Amino acid sequence: MSQTDLDICNLAIDRVSGDRIDSFGEDSPLGVFCADHYPHTRDVLMGKYRWTFLNMVRPLARLALQPGDTGVMACKFAAPADLIGAVHAFRDAADPQAARLTPYVLLVDGFYWADDAPLFAEYTAAKPVTAWPTWFKELLVTAFAAKLADHCQNGVLARRLEQTAWGLPGENGEGGLYAQARNEDSRQAPQRTLNSVGGVDAGPLVGVRYGGGFSAFDRFGIGYG
Repeated sequence: MSQTDLDICNLAIDRVSGDRIDSFGEDSPLGVFCADHYPHTRDVLMGKYRWTFLNMVRPLARLALQPGDTGVMACKFAAPADLIGAVHAFRDAADPQAARLTPYVLLVDGFYWADDAPLFAEYTAAKPVTAWPTWFKELLVTAFAAKLADHCQNGVLARRLEQTAWGLPGENGEGGLYAQARNEDSRQAPQRTLNSVGGVDAGPLVGVRYGGGFSAFDRFGIGYG
């Protein structure tokens, strides 16, 4: 069973009948290609969709203000080390149903700023292979195998693998194993209860879509009708 990134990479190499690599540091042609391209392929796939199994909610680490930290906001926070893409939603409690408001948050020079602490973030996390469902592993293996086939100048195999991973050209990368993976992931998604916080639904899927992860109304104390 694949338990590491190297295992995933070698499964992709098997699809193109290549020689397996012993590490990402080896200087073989496939070793160099995997080291250069596999991490990017993996991270892009992790961030392409809001996967339930990669969802993380945690309080952001508050940082001490430095002499040059002036004119922003009262509290400075570090970005999560395992963050993929952008934060989906911010709130003042881990449970969206316990949140009192949707904080106004600024991202400046790689740090998050808010008026108050604590600040919780819900985001896509870069979790290890051991946390991935089988269907996600299969999608990544197939998608990366397509890149390997193209690298090995096997265009016919590359197109076949791409179609398996992403669907027909008319599906614009939204079909194939990717569509199946999204369906499987949606079955694992918890139901969200509508609970209005400051006029914005507390469920981050709704809040981030319509509120951008924060509310200017909350920030400036503007009432709602």
